[in-house]
Amino acid sequence: MKKTITALSLVAALFTASTIPAASASPAAPELPAACAGLVTDLAGKLTKTVSSLLPLPNVGAVTPLIGDLLGLVTALQSSGCLPTPPVSVPGVPIPVKAAEYTGPVDQCLPVVLNLISTIAGLGGTVLGAASGALPDVGKLTGLLTTLLKTVTDLLSKCGLPAPPGGLPALPGLPLPVQNS
Repeated sequence: MKKTITALSLVAALFTASTIPAASASPAAPELPAACAGLVTDLAGKLTKTVSSLLPLPNVGAVTPLIGDLLGLVTALQSSGCLPTPPVSVPGVPIPVKAAEYTGPVDQCLPVVLNLISTIAGLGGTVLGAASGALPDVGKLTGLLTTLLKTVTDLLSKCGLPAPPGGLPALPGLPLPVQNS
């Protein structure tokens, strides 16, 4: 009986030692839907057009439709399962049909998604506010675009999205003041 208890204790110890490392290993990152890479590439393309339409001189007419396109791409990323959607608590609001459910780190990704939507909306408000005739403030646009590009960079890293080919656009250097000699 004593040999049986010793043998069972040894088997239990070996079983525990063999299962603990496997249980503590980090889980594999969830595989993203195939559409994500294309949507991220489209997002980078729209961002490039947005930056070039606003800096160094704002072209409100050219950038106005791009704001809607950017928001549409965020929605497409959400409905494709590439990004999480915010929880909806309003009864009676139809929930959009999703092709796939997001399986990544919602706690890290959702705040970035909400920040991205907010930043795009802020940029849209600034641009559309200027659509009445006056040009928007270039300094304010530069700040909003800097925030937008940083948020998209955070989105790629925290939501596990692939980097677009060629990367994200950079802000052009602002023109230097002309010196009269």
